[in-house]
Formats: sequence, C-alpha cells, structure tokens
Amino acid sequence: MSLRDARVETATCGGGWRATSTATPIVNRERIRALELSTNAPTTPEMLFDSALELTHESGVTLRFHAEDALREWVALDLPAVKVAAAETWTRAHVERFGDGDAGENDGSTATATATTQPSTTAAAPASSSWNSTEKSASYDWTFTTPYGGSVVADAGVDPAPSWTTTERRIDRGMLTERDPIQMYDELTLYESELDDNGVAHLGLKVRVMPKCWYVLLRFWLRVDGVLIRLRETRFFCDTTARDQSGAVIVVRETQHREETWDALRARGAPCEPRQFPDPDHAASVLLAAGGPVDITHHELVLRADVS
Repeated sequence: MSLRDARVETATCGGGWRATSTATPIVNRERIRALELSTNAPTTPEMLFDSALELTHESGVTLRFHAEDALREWVALDLPAVKVAAAETWTRAHVERFGDGDAGENDGSTATATATTQPSTTAAAPASSSWNSTEKSASYDWTFTTPYGGSVVADAGVDPAPSWTTTERRIDRGMLTERDPIQMYDELTLYESELDDNGVAHLGLKVRVMPKCWYVLLRFWLRVDGVLIRLRETRFFCDTTARDQSGAVIVVRETQHREETWDALRARGAPCEPRQFPDPDHAASVLLAAGGPVDITHHELVLRADVS
C-alpha cells in the first residue's frame, strides 16, 4: 500500500502528544499472506485493513492500534471454536478465496503467548436452530475474538519501557463532556467478518482529540446469530494538562467485557433477535439495559518524561 492509497489525519495535542490516524482500503492477497505468516494465524477476517491510530508522546512512547497485533493476540488467546455449522463453511471459503489449503495447516496450538485479560469462555450450547452439535467445527476460534488492548511502542532510548499496571484511577468523564473544540475525530475499522452470513465480528475504534485531553474507544464486537453476543470495550483517556507528583503523564485504560447467550437474554426478557443488534453501538445499549454480567478492569500507563 502506498501513502496515496490512504487517508491520513494528524493533530498536535496538549502535553506533548501527537495523534496520527491512517485509514486504508482492504488489504490485498499478498498482504494477507504476510500477516498470516507474521501472526501464525490459520486464516484472517474477510475484511482486513492496515488502518492504524498512533498517539505519540514526546517521551518517545507511542500507543498504537492496528490489526496485526490484534490478530496476534487472537491466535495467542486460542479460544475453543464456537460450534456452529458455519465454522466448517468458513474454512472452505478461505480455501476457495486463496486457492489452497492454508486455512487447515495451523490450528493456533503453537501459540505460546498468554493474554493478560481473557474473555470468558462460551457457555453451554443453547437450544437454537443455529447450533449444530453433530457437525465438526473448525479447529480454531473462527470468531476472531481478541483481548487486544493496544500496543505500547517505546523508542530505543526509553529504558525501562512503560507497561500497563492496575490502578485506582478512573477516566474523567466530566472532562469528556466539556464543550471544548474537537481538534480531531476519526473512526477506523481494523477488521471485520460476516462469519459466512451467520453473524458479525468487528474490531474498530473511535478517537477524539481535544485541547486538554484525548480519548479512544476500541471495540471488539461479536454476534453469532442464535448463539451468543460478545462485546469488549476498551477506553483510553489522557488528561494532557495533568501530571502526577513525579511529573509523569498518566494514561488510563478501562476495559469492559460483556458476553451473553441468546437464551440468557431471552430468559431476562431482553432483545434476542439479530436485527436488534445491528452494530456495536446498539449492542452496547441493549446489553447495558439488559443488566447482564460485566467484567471491568482498570490500568494505567505512566510516562516518566522530563517535561517542563
């Protein structure tokens, strides 16, 4: 992909931050091959992008969001396959798409990395017409569920490189509602799959940059019709005007994970039809209103820069 194929937006933020958002077309076959090799992935979503968001601080640390690392964490997570008839169809579709049998050569079992935050495993199979317990499913998680929470990239001179740690800090939602001018707003899709018309899997993000803060919402959204709904929302926030007692800049990360079977939603009288979950915004609203279980964690990233 050449730069002229991409849409690039940039903004200079307060507190020594620079934001760069790059939106690209769907990647070509050669790029897909390269990504499968680099991530050890058995296959890829049908719509895969090289789009990326980078938030770079003057300390030499960059927060980067892109599909390659998200797929790498999908492989490492190695969830059991959701047992629906479409899983085998999806494997065959990959072979038809590329003209060979690469999809079956690697079942992801060689991955050795361990994700720090993992979605809960799928509940028992609901009695639904979409479930077929007698048909063999693919040997990998064909929903592309990823625990991805962004990539921290540090320049060679940053030692030690910062990492996420648990925190009592919270996102300042009051600051986000202030009527400050928006210096940059963008939405990016990192990857998407229609799961052979059996639902949707989507990883995307929204970014908003303002004079005193920036905010990112990273969402993995999964709907397997008649089986389950999975929503992982990771929010990132930085008050660019604030420093801690040591003068360090703090980025707060909040992760919320919801997962519901269709039967569980139906039992509570919540919506349980595909048309009622057309996109992640609607899914988030319905699942919140349904009052189901939610797993929430908070982390912080401390950037110890010598800022005047």
